[in-house]
Amino acid sequence: MIASVNLWQGSSLLSIPLPDSLKQSVDLGFRTLPVHRLVVIAAGLGSILGLWLLLDRTLFGIRLRAAVDNRGTASALGIDTDRIFMVAFGLGAGLAALGGILGAEILPIDAYYPVRYMVLFLIVVAVGGMGSIAGSFVAAIGLGVLETATRYLVPDYATIVFFIVVIVLLALRPQGLLGRAHT
Repeated sequence: MIASVNLWQGSSLLSIPLPDSLKQSVDLGFRTLPVHRLVVIAAGLGSILGLWLLLDRTLFGIRLRAAVDNRGTASALGIDTDRIFMVAFGLGAGLAALGGILGAEILPIDAYYPVRYMVLFLIVVAVGGMGSIAGSFVAAIGLGVLETATRYLVPDYATIVFFIVVIVLLALRPQGLLGRAHT
């Protein structure tokens, strides 16, 4: 797919122009932020809240957790696990598309866009804990602050510090920060 996009679009970065309404800035009193960043923050918080409500407070969430924990037993209880997984995959693809659309102006888009950030996304999920939306949120904020701080304080060692912290966290808590231990 990457080679196809590279052939079709070329290897240069694609710029995605923002609508004029998102180019404006808002003074928050302590800092001025572009409207686009506020929209990204609001969409992220809304997505986290929506996913938490969906997975923890609905019948779909109960069925999905049952299907993930033990597909055979869930099927025996009458849960259509194929349909549950199909809907979950579609939801994940939709959220990935939303993230790509919202992040297009913040992160440069080229043919290698998915590969460049995939490792970071997987690290956030692993550090947060598989299946834990709250853990992924905590890991994303914590690792984001760590990476930004180290890029300012020790720019030559920022990547090394980032990966050392990830390795230490996963060595101490292999199930992730808020993941449950598997027995």
